[in-house]
Amino acid sequence: MEIIAHFKSALPEKFGLPRQSHLAPHLMGKIVFDEKYSDPQAFEGLEGYDRIWVLWKFDVPEDEKFRAKVRPPKLGGNTYVGVFATRSPFRPNHIGLSCVKIERIDASGKQTVIEVSGADMMDGTLIYDIKPYLPYADSYPDARGGFAQERAENISLLKVEIPDDLLEIIPEDKAEGLMEILSLDPRPSYHEDPERIYGISYAGFNVKFTVCGDVAKVVDISGI
Repeated sequence: MEIIAHFKSALPEKFGLPRQSHLAPHLMGKIVFDEKYSDPQAFEGLEGYDRIWVLWKFDVPEDEKFRAKVRPPKLGGNTYVGVFATRSPFRPNHIGLSCVKIERIDASGKQTVIEVSGADMMDGTLIYDIKPYLPYADSYPDARGGFAQERAENISLLKVEIPDDLLEIIPEDKAEGLMEILSLDPRPSYHEDPERIYGISYAGFNVKFTVCGDVAKVVDISGI
């Protein structure tokens, strides 16, 4: 398969990425198509859709061996289940699947760009394909969601506290995305040290925070 585009995001590392698409609906990004696939004709009609499916490449070493069982974060990182019952990147083929919202399509230059929101891909992610999301065919709200759904229903979002002087450092159009990322609790599920300081690279800044109980508190923001 050929790579047709790459993703531009405020998140250059895996730590901090939402664990599924659209969990952070204000997290913005751009799909930048290679010139070979930027012919405006290829995008005619796409403006009639609100969302697209994105098929992309997990950032996993090519020599990574197949794992029949993996430990999904949803189960605390200590319980093994079959890889095909998860969305783990450690699969026979390192293909990710995300549903994102189209915010804007720009096919006026040499490289077509689709601005999207709610993505769970880091900066530089390679993209294989996009397909329109079809509500009448792709939505099954009554379908069972296995252990992932059961866990999601029991998870509460963290309250996020950012002092005003630190919040002013983050560009206004990036602030909501940061709040959503922190509210999702990016820590490994087995971490419960309220004194530990974590760091996320976001939009060119190093954001340091702690988590105590149900509160994530930002303690420092500095340039990278």
